[in-house]
Amino acid sequence: MHASAQDKARIFRQAYLADVEATPLTLLDVGSAIVDGQSLSNRDVLQNPGWTLRGMDIEPGLNVDVAVADPYHWSEIESGSVDVVTCSEVFEHAEFFWITILEIARVLKGNGLAFITSPGGGPRHRFPVDCWRFYDDAFPALARYAGLNLLEAQVQWVPAYRKGIQWRDSSAVMQKPVRDLAGARLDAARGAIGRSLRGAEPALDEIDLSRFPQEPCPTSPIPVQSGKNAFAAREAELLAGSSVALRKARLVLRQLREIRRIIATPIRDLHL
Repeated sequence: MHASAQDKARIFRQAYLADVEATPLTLLDVGSAIVDGQSLSNRDVLQNPGWTLRGMDIEPGLNVDVAVADPYHWSEIESGSVDVVTCSEVFEHAEFFWITILEIARVLKGNGLAFITSPGGGPRHRFPVDCWRFYDDAFPALARYAGLNLLEAQVQWVPAYRKGIQWRDSSAVMQKPVRDLAGARLDAARGAIGRSLRGAEPALDEIDLSRFPQEPCPTSPIPVQSGKNAFAAREAELLAGSSVALRKARLVLRQLREIRRIIATPIRDLHL
């Protein structure tokens, strides 16, 4: 995780969780592992003695509480058991991210919130693969696909941050509507169909009808939210803190460093 992505997690907490700071919540950080060369995590900005935060990833490691056996079928996490899901810098590494968003929707309680950020640009970085970048329309489309209410979405096109601007963070906040029994079963059907689309042929035999809920989805104590444009407000705050000339100078210096890298790298090894 880079610094601007962590800052957006902080902004998410301030904007959307301020009213429930004193309320016990269960949080799930998807893709939580801290890998070599990194030190930042969502856990750093979500500490609260009244909240239970579990880090989840596809294998054991630093900052991982739950290692799932199947990255697209989190049988270790019960449906409707989580108040808040955070997922930072993960979707670009998920080969089938449309299944990931369905699993996020499945584990959320009604009124539960999802905060997601993933690059809209930047160089290749495999952990273990690097498949996707997300533009302005990506997370609104995924919210509709998963039956979640989109509260806000933004791509960091403006170089508001001093570092990490090459990643052009694409960030979104979504809220799961309260589901009745029919809605809970629809969620399960979405997830089953999504998982079946992993190979060349739909694996319809993977649809496990026993997983279909027999009761409505539990409801989170988080109230129904409206969009707060928190990421745009943070951008405006950062831009107000330094001059246009200084920011343009930083961009020029970054481009000069990139030109120097290109000159020094053999053409066969260039990844632009």
